[in-house]
Amino acid sequence: MMLRSAILVVLCLLSAACSREARPSPSAVSPSPPVSTAKTYDENVAPTRKEILRALLSSQDVSLTTDSSCSGVGTEPADVNIGDYISGFLAEQNSGSGKNWLDIEAKRSSVSGSDAVWNCDVVIRHVDGDDRWGWGVSFQIKPKDHSVIKSSIRCTGSG
Repeated sequence: MMLRSAILVVLCLLSAACSREARPSPSAVSPSPPVSTAKTYDENVAPTRKEILRALLSSQDVSLTTDSSCSGVGTEPADVNIGDYISGFLAEQNSGSGKNWLDIEAKRSSVSGSDAVWNCDVVIRHVDGDDRWGWGVSFQIKPKDHSVIKSSIRCTGSG
């Protein structure tokens, strides 16, 4: 019985040793260059509608207290950030009949003496007889990486 146990232990050890991958010594591994995950864009080409929406979605955590234009906006009193605000109006696009659409545009900043930016507008529109509204957000994005300048976010619209 003891011989069988010893053989079993030896076989297990051999199996474990053979299944391990050979690892190169730390000195044999050459460091790889850092991989940049930041995407860059042609600064002279306006962002697409998809890129503008992606930038807006990346800012969903911005508080509605960031600008006075966002005070008291939203579809529910509990709305606290841009994500709540936009989600509420997008959810309304499913109710009722009528026509719903998004107005999305980007214009190059014409402010002299400052870094160039793209001024972006996203407006969620609805028309159903006398029920007409358009609520949205305006903001600036940097031309090189399309990141949102969070302090530029404004809530736009009318009931």
